Amino acid sequence: MKPVTGKKKKELKQIQPTLRDVAVAANVSEMTVSRVLRDTGDVTEKTREKVLKIVDELGFVPNKIAGSLATATSNLIAVIVPTLRNQVFTEVLAGITDHLESTGYKAVIGISEYDLEREEALIRSMLSWRPCGLVVSNRAHTEQTRKILKNAGIPVVEIMELEEEPIDSSVGVDHFEAGALMARHFLHRGYKRIGYVGWNNRDLTAAKRFKGFKAVLGENGIDIDGIIEFDHPVDMERGKLGLAALLADHSYLEAVYFANDIAAIGGYFHCLGAGIDVPTELAIGGFSGLKIGQLMPVPLTTVKISRFEIGQRSTGIIVDRLNGKHTERINAIDITLIKGGTA
Repeated sequence: MKPVTGKKKKELKQIQPTLRDVAVAANVSEMTVSRVLRDTGDVTEKTREKVLKIVDELGFVPNKIAGSLATATSNLIAVIVPTLRNQVFTEVLAGITDHLESTGYKAVIGISEYDLEREEALIRSMLSWRPCGLVVSNRAHTEQTRKILKNAGIPVVEIMELEEEPIDSSVGVDHFEAGALMARHFLHRGYKRIGYVGWNNRDLTAAKRFKGFKAVLGENGIDIDGIIEFDHPVDMERGKLGLAALLADHSYLEAVYFANDIAAIGGYFHCLGAGIDVPTELAIGGFSGLKIGQLMPVPLTTVKISRFEIGQRSTGIIVDRLNGKHTERINAIDITLIKGGTA
């Protein structure tokens, strides 16, 4: 399947604000707008401020494809993920590239580091090269980013988290339900003294899972006895250190829920070193369903999501849209409890 051109592709771009739109709204010439955006030429500060205000209001992104290429269609699909330090997103990218391999489209990738301002800058930069579609992780964005994406004139797919009212389309899982699913498993196993190790500062999907986890426990009269939260993403090292700190103050805990599998594996390593039998003395639960967790001496109890499928579905939606096919706005990926052996 090759990239579409001509009328069909052109129609997808009609709502994207142009340099002329900015000039008309600001009541100046297109040359003046260009000078402001390039920060060159003799333009008064008042005019400059007026133009930049209109640029923000319209969500305008300058086109960096110069000359005769200015109206050409790109075969690039922009992809922005929060990190590549986590196996979750490398598998998402594997799904994206796998689907695009035979389509004629190519992925260009940006890393936001869970920083919404950085995400906005990346989106501005990528859209200036006129990609034909954009995949972005999660639904939390700055107000200006949302405005830019709504006016992008190309298919936009938000991934990882389901959204009742996505900017365009979404592919992901119900993170509240994922946390609730682990809580119900803990309750079924009879655990009542429960702790948590995570990072809710900027990882809003982890925060939503924790919210679902707490809600189910609360409905059954159980509070979280101890919480350790880091200021940075919880990796294996922080999972190990976090569990050690949690148990130092709450040695009576029966089970601990981790924000992700990698942190849970770190917690398991702490137990190995400290002589704590899992799950007899302490149960451990995670989220993601990473293969490494299932290869541990005691397979990790976790909630599995198909990250590869999320990647495939996201770019599949974009390619289908570019070829004039109907796609669903909200696309749910199933979650599955892997009982494993740690809880």
